[in-house]
Amino acid sequence: MLKADREALSAAELRGIPRNGFHEPRSLLKENLAAQLREEILAGKIAPGEKIIEGRWARHFGVAQVSVREAINILTTEGFVTKGHGRSARVLKLRDSDIIHIYLIRGALEGLAARLVTERKLPLYDLEAALAGLREAVGANDIRKTIDRVQHFHIRLLEKPGNPFLLEYGRKLVVPLYAFTLMCALAKDLDSSPWGVQLANHERILEAIRLGDPGLAEQTVIHITSLFLQSALKVWAP
Repeated sequence: MLKADREALSAAELRGIPRNGFHEPRSLLKENLAAQLREEILAGKIAPGEKIIEGRWARHFGVAQVSVREAINILTTEGFVTKGHGRSARVLKLRDSDIIHIYLIRGALEGLAARLVTERKLPLYDLEAALAGLREAVGANDIRKTIDRVQHFHIRLLEKPGNPFLLEYGRKLVVPLYAFTLMCALAKDLDSSPWGVQLANHERILEAIRLGDPGLAEQTVIHITSLFLQSALKVWAP
């Protein structure tokens, strides 16, 4: 191991040795750090738009700065953090105009997905299961799980046509949007009831696909996405 690499390993990372005497795997370390940073964000201790200073959090957790950087990369993938080229990482912050633009493009992409699913007469058991999972989370009034299940439903819809570009660009919108939704919902101490109201609209998406008219399925999803936008601006948007 190079000297610089040895110096990058902190005492706290060595303190992560469990009682059996083995080091905590590096992959587990970064996952654990990501989980802790995620909770700091969701608790509002790192505010939307705030810069995440790697050195500060490395000292806070008593780990090497490179480990914090790896954790930040995980949170970037999850949508909680934005990291422009050559720029510091910041907690995601969406303005009302950003939210409006995201929902407009989402409607077009998810509408296209619904059209393709309908044209190909693809089975809907996975979307039906995703809706059942959402219904269960709402019934348990578990806000974190509810928002996760909403995201899961829409990702499944984007995945079904098997178009990698549709999925890639859809994920780039949906994943950060629901990360920010969760941040705002927890900051406002919301329960799951607003998403319970939207269960019927998710069912309408499935019903439109079942009817077998691709154009109707596409337009139904676009329309319902506009209803989701209205709810977002009214209920959880900052």
